[in-house]
Amino acid sequence: MDARNLSIGIVGLGYWGPNLVRNLADAPAFDVSYLCDVRAKPLETLARRYPGVLPTSRFEDMLEDDTLDAVAIATPVSTHFSLAMAALEAGKHVFVEKPLAASSEQVGKLTDVAEEKGLVLMPGHTFLYSPAVTTIKRLIDSGELGEIYFISSSRVNLGLHQPDVSVVWDLGPHDFSILRYWLDGLPAEVSAVSRSCLLPDVPDVAFINLRYPSGTVAHVELSWLAPSKLRRTAIVGSEKMVVYDDSSNEPVRIFDSGAKIPDPETFGEYQLTYRAGDIVSPRIEATEPLSLELADFAKSILEGSTPASSAAVGLDVVRTIEAVDRSLDKHGIPVHLDGVGLGALSESLRDRIDSFRPAEAAEDEPFPAQGESLGTAILGGGPAGLTAAYILGRRGRPGAVFEADGTVGGISKTVEFNGFRFDLGGHRFFTKLQSIARLWEEMLGEEFLTRPRLSRIFYGGKYFDYPITAKDVVARLGIWESTRCALSYLWAARHRKDEAHTFEDWVTTRFGRRLYDAFFRSYTEKVWGIPGSQIRSLWAAQRIKNFSLGRAILSILGFGKKNVTTLIEEFRYPRLGPGQMWEAFAAYAEGNAIPVHLRQRCVGIQHSENRVNSIVVRQNGGTTEHSVDSLVSSIPLSELIWNLDPPAPPRVRAAAKALRYRDLVLVALMTSEPEPFPDNWIYLHDPGTKAGRVQNYGIWSEGMVQPGTTCLGVEYFCFEGDEIWNMTDEKAVELAKGELARIGLIDPTKVTDGVKVLVPKAYPMYDAAYEEAVETIREYLQRFENLQTCGRNGLHRYNNQDHSMWTAILATLNVIDGADHDVWSVNTESDYLEEGELVEALLEFSAADVGSIERVA
Repeated sequence: MDARNLSIGIVGLGYWGPNLVRNLADAPAFDVSYLCDVRAKPLETLARRYPGVLPTSRFEDMLEDDTLDAVAIATPVSTHFSLAMAALEAGKHVFVEKPLAASSEQVGKLTDVAEEKGLVLMPGHTFLYSPAVTTIKRLIDSGELGEIYFISSSRVNLGLHQPDVSVVWDLGPHDFSILRYWLDGLPAEVSAVSRSCLLPDVPDVAFINLRYPSGTVAHVELSWLAPSKLRRTAIVGSEKMVVYDDSSNEPVRIFDSGAKIPDPETFGEYQLTYRAGDIVSPRIEATEPLSLELADFAKSILEGSTPASSAAVGLDVVRTIEAVDRSLDKHGIPVHLDGVGLGALSESLRDRIDSFRPAEAAEDEPFPAQGESLGTAILGGGPAGLTAAYILGRRGRPGAVFEADGTVGGISKTVEFNGFRFDLGGHRFFTKLQSIARLWEEMLGEEFLTRPRLSRIFYGGKYFDYPITAKDVVARLGIWESTRCALSYLWAARHRKDEAHTFEDWVTTRFGRRLYDAFFRSYTEKVWGIPGSQIRSLWAAQRIKNFSLGRAILSILGFGKKNVTTLIEEFRYPRLGPGQMWEAFAAYAEGNAIPVHLRQRCVGIQHSENRVNSIVVRQNGGTTEHSVDSLVSSIPLSELIWNLDPPAPPRVRAAAKALRYRDLVLVALMTSEPEPFPDNWIYLHDPGTKAGRVQNYGIWSEGMVQPGTTCLGVEYFCFEGDEIWNMTDEKAVELAKGELARIGLIDPTKVTDGVKVLVPKAYPMYDAAYEEAVETIREYLQRFENLQTCGRNGLHRYNNQDHSMWTAILATLNVIDGADHDVWSVNTESDYLEEGELVEALLEFSAADVGSIERVA
């Protein structure tokens, strides 16, 4: 490098960009040559302040200038990777404001290119250059503080909410880079909880715990919602303590304080002694950290040295944030980081990347170039969304799946916890559509088990076999109660209403009031949280088809039809839970060029002239827009409508707001009893028990549990914000343990562990407003030529997995073949299961090959 100053351009002139411009303009090693922003106002403002600098709205202008040595990037996180990669490929040194990129995979790719071209790639972790932070580092390394017991940090303020930025990605990099610097490595384990107080799905407060291999623990509090700005960190050692307050005139205060246990003279004399000594405030240089950081960037370019804020540090910070996100996805469960204690900063970054487990750093397929369509975008990675992806892959059509969660499967995913696996509600694989059954078999082969079914009902302090038998029901209900049920049925048959609008009317009309009160009322109201008189009859007509509890009892009493279909006595189930099936579907999709992008939530759907043109997805700290040919949506109808841009008409948005969902809390209990009861699941109709159902996962599959143990899933149907939803994990586990013990299902002393899992929007509600609301939305969506909805939430219909797959098949064929299959009619007729051969035909051929399928339901 010659003796001239380094020519640099700055892209991004929003919140932090002007600070970069000011410091670079004052830096003796740099000449600011370009100011770049797509927005005219900030560009004009800074151009007036620095008249000798060339303003431009085209990033390409900077890259095409051979005299430009470096680029500083201060744009949204979602753009860091593409801008930095373009600059590196153009031969420019790159400074990127924290975090370096939106994933560790992206950091690895940027680092590879920088190393290959001999360029400096530097993330902007400014606090590593803070004189206060470096002073504390010297205190720790000198041993003056002794063993570091714990570090507690609060980084909070009021404001700066942004709809596409998580507080963890916005504020967390500061603390994670400082902790990495002070403690010389990554945490071994991370756990976190958060809440989205103001903006949906945008956490604005987070509480993060980190455990380091040395034994040091750290706690980091991040918030955009605090009464005042606070930047305070306490470091507690065995010899001394330090308080670091970034907003104080005395940023570092050393407390000669602590506690010790003196050597006892006799047994039992252990007593703590406390020491409160002097408080020292060392002199801290009043130097702006950003100017020191940019000087280090210049030195690295001119001398070939490694900056203190290196790409390796940037990688570790992003990996820590990803670990926090994984813990949040798992509702606060601790997660581990790989490669802890990898050594000093000079160690090869390539070695770090090679140490990753695939599950921890899954590769994202590259997106098409900006402006180029990705094909069919699929919103949601549950059974419906992944079936749509399967059809695209099988037909060789382009597309991509976008899933907001960190795992695929939706409510049918499998959760892993401390060596146990559990389902979110018990998802049997059963269908009369033979082509769907063969598809499941094709995906898992020998991993797809055949399991016997055994279930019971707990009601009135007694356990009833389910399906019930005459001997069991008479013995437990008694001859008198059985006779009353029969008489109630006869009365209802003579006074049957022509129309039944509610669930209560539907059941009492067909089975009598006595059976409704005995077996339907309490459980139904427990599931939905509203009286049966407020639940629409369509739910009963859909869910209680040829078989029902009432018909079974009537058959036993001699009043039922002779051809009543019995409940299946066995079903299929993946060895490792339902998530194993959907992981296989996701793998098939990606193997056929349909990438499945996790933790990417759709936040916008751009449309014009009755066509969807693009979608906007949020990941980590930024948003990205993707052009599309068509859209298949399995996300909740309400979210779909609220994402539309331009907005849907007021009446349609009002309909979306009227749609309600029932949420689920699942409490998993791990017990050393290998088989506390023999059932797959038990329905808890008892009004005195808050739980609605309990699953025994060891009976579902031995592969779900550790040998000699089992895992029970206790289901609490609720609304978000209910007592059980807000209950701490510990109290929820105690509640579930106590309830199961009270009804004789478990020995509470054998419960060894437990965890609470929140499942939002588990069940679309069939309340009084839903029919009109769904019809309003359906009528509006019909105008879109290239938009289809499918699945349970995509249709606001309580579908089973095979129904959801079937709707996805029809919806996908509609968008890729231009067909006109009625997706909304699926699961509305009792003979919907008779169309198996047609499904297979649709899987293999186009709609034109199959012909009319108007009767498919």
